[in-house]
Amino acid sequence: MNPYFPRLALRACLCITFAASCLPAQAHDYYAKFFHVYHPWAEPTEPGAENSAVYLKFDEISADDKLIGAKTLLADRVELRGPVDADVPGSTGKLLDGISLASGSELELRPGTMRLILMGLKQPLQWGRSYPMTLEFEKSGMLIVTVSVGTP
Repeated sequence: MNPYFPRLALRACLCITFAASCLPAQAHDYYAKFFHVYHPWAEPTEPGAENSAVYLKFDEISADDKLIGAKTLLADRVELRGPVDADVPGSTGKLLDGISLASGSELELRPGTMRLILMGLKQPLQWGRSYPMTLEFEKSGMLIVTVSVGTP
């Protein structure tokens, strides 16, 4: 056996590891007719949790549209919710019939603001996993996205 082989193998492994760490993180981007959806995500849930929020960002909005619903096999239903009222303990926010997307703006659904709520979870959301969801828009129709579980 060549006495330099272990050193060469170690160097090769280090180079591969370094090269892989330089790759960009994969964000989930989706393009609809009038806007761009960026990185749908949710926090992990404990076993037995019944509900969970989903967050995402809309940008590059070129025409008015409206998010009017969402579906996923993970939950019995998905609700559109308004901002949480910090002055009311246990507030879940007002149930909305839609979330408007205004031309020339951007909108981020994040903790404490508008969000999607998965109601009647059928399984816990596990860290590092991804799950499909279909968003329904008034003008743009259906858009299938992947919700990543973990940090934003």
